[in-house]
Amino acid sequence: MRNKTICLLATVVSLLAVPAVAADSSFTYKASYRNVKQDPDKIWTGDALALGASGTVTIHEYELRTSRGDFLVSQIWNEDCSSGSCPTRLVRVAPHQPPVVLVDDMMHQIVPPDDPRFAGMAGNAAQAAFAQHPFVLANDGKTLVNGDFTFPLPEAKP
Repeated sequence: MRNKTICLLATVVSLLAVPAVAADSSFTYKASYRNVKQDPDKIWTGDALALGASGTVTIHEYELRTSRGDFLVSQIWNEDCSSGSCPTRLVRVAPHQPPVVLVDDMMHQIVPPDDPRFAGMAGNAAQAAFAQHPFVLANDGKTLVNGDFTFPLPEAKP
């Protein structure tokens, strides 16, 4: 009887350990490109690259690979950045094809993990979680979440 109770308890605990948002997928940090004149991934062109403070532009990227395809979030730090938000794009990427922009909007400015400021960002649990995973694909791939900002994806895309 005791073994059955332990097995039942272990099953309940394992079910509770699975996050309620198991269908949500967090993007992982890919790369930062500093002082660029061209975007290596061809997501940003023209004026976006010309709008850097002191002639410099930085691009930070996060990626997500899913069974439905691969996604890239690209945030550019240029003169369009306001207090706490910067131009950001979510794109679908596929080999040998140009990226398809799904969302193009102002989103919370991130601090990538390769930036020295990242180390001092553990102010509280919510800030630390956002710093680790600032972009999440939620609602079965229908919404991009950036902190308290949400961006619905076009129905036909993901």
